[in-house]
Amino acid sequence: MKKLKHSKYKNTAILFEMLVRKLTSETLSSNKSVAIDIIKKYFGKNTELAKELHLYNTLIKEQFKTDARALDYIRSVKAAHKNLNQSVLKRQRYNLVKEISEKFVFTDMAKIHINNYKVLASINMLFEYDESDNPKRLMECKNAIIEHGLISNNRVTVKQDQVLEEFQSQSKDMRLLSYQLLVDKFNKKYSVLSESQKGLLQKYITNVNDTVALKEYIQKIIPSIKRELATQAKQITDAATKIKVTKLSEMLCNVETMKTIKESHILSLLRYFDLVDELKGVHL
Repeated sequence: MKKLKHSKYKNTAILFEMLVRKLTSETLSSNKSVAIDIIKKYFGKNTELAKELHLYNTLIKEQFKTDARALDYIRSVKAAHKNLNQSVLKRQRYNLVKEISEKFVFTDMAKIHINNYKVLASINMLFEYDESDNPKRLMECKNAIIEHGLISNNRVTVKQDQVLEEFQSQSKDMRLLSYQLLVDKFNKKYSVLSESQKGLLQKYITNVNDTVALKEYIQKIIPSIKRELATQAKQITDAATKIKVTKLSEMLCNVETMKTIKESHILSLLRYFDLVDELKGVHL
C-alpha cells in the first residue's frame, strides 16, 4: 500500500492563500505589490490553476446535510478534477512555485499560518491519489472534508470567505483605498500611543499570519528597547528601582524560542515602550 504524502508545492489552494496573505502585507507596507502580479498571471480566467482552485473552493464552501450527500459531491468534484488538463496544470504549478521562489523566500512563505490547512491538505491528497493507492488514508481525507462541510459548522467562516472573495475582485486602486482608510482609522483610534507603539501594532496587524516577518521585526526592536533601558538605568539613583529596571530588561522575550507571536507578547512589548517613555520623562 502506497504511503501518501502531502506537499505544499503541489497544493494550489495553499499556494494561493500564501500569495493572498503576502499581498495583504505588501499593500500596507508599499504601493507596489509583487504578489498581485503573480496572482493575476497564474489565477486569471481560463488557467488550469484557476479551474483547480475553483474545485478546492467548492469543497471548502459547500455545506452538507448528510454524509451520503457529501460523499456523492466529493466523487463528482474528483471526477471534474480528472478532466482538467493534467500536464498543463503541472506545468503551470511548477512555474508558479518557481516564480514565488524567485520573488520571495519560499521557505518563509511556507511558514505562513493557513487556517484551513488540514482540509486543504486532505483535498489535495484526494486530487493527487487514486483509491487503490491507499483506501484507508483517502477515506480519512474524505472524512476531514465532510467534517469541515457539515451544516452545523460555524457560518461565520463562510461569510469571511465571501468577504475575502469580494475584496479580491476589486481593482487594485480600490484595495489600496480600503487599506488606507483602515490605516487612517487605526491611527485616529490609537492617537494616544507613541510612534513606536503604533509601529509595533501596525506591524502585528499586517503580519499576524506571517510569523517569520513578525519575528524579524521584533528581533530588531528588542535590542533597541534593552539599550534604552540600560541608558535610563544609569541615571536612576534609587538602587531598588535600578535593579528592577535591569531585571525587566533581562526578562524581555526571546523571539527565537517562539513558535508563534501571541497578543500577550505584543502587549508586553507595548508596556516596555511605556516604561521607556516614562523613564525618559523623569530624566529630561
